[in-house]
Amino acid sequence: PPVAIDHIRPDLLHNNPHFKNLETSTGGKTIYLSGLMASNADGELVSVGDLRAQMAYIFDAILRSLELVGATPVFVIGLQLEHRPIIMRAMADFYGESGSASSTCVGVQALLVDGAMVEIDVTAVVDD
Repeated sequence: PPVAIDHIRPDLLHNNPHFKNLETSTGGKTIYLSGLMASNADGELVSVGDLRAQMAYIFDAILRSLELVGATPVFVIGLQLEHRPIIMRAMADFYGESGSASSTCVGVQALLVDGAMVEIDVTAVVDD
């Protein structure tokens, strides 16, 4: 069956225009993309010390990964970021006019790749 994603903004929650608080999906296939950091295929960190460049690199990797399974940012229903600064600009660049999915932002002291400043994981739903 075709996927249907409902974006709900409950009155009881703060409805920030930058994200949706509650989403449901029916039909389709669920896609899980593990936490990505700004490391290349050889595991080498790119853009050392530049959070904005690391986020751009990761969001590009997310776009290309989603394309491999027939998805685009409009199908993303969840996104978890492990850092706070500069996030809203990077998310706006990624989602464009579609607005963002439900999301979580968590500050952390260290990530798996030494020097990495951000990690992002994604959940998306597409037609079967």
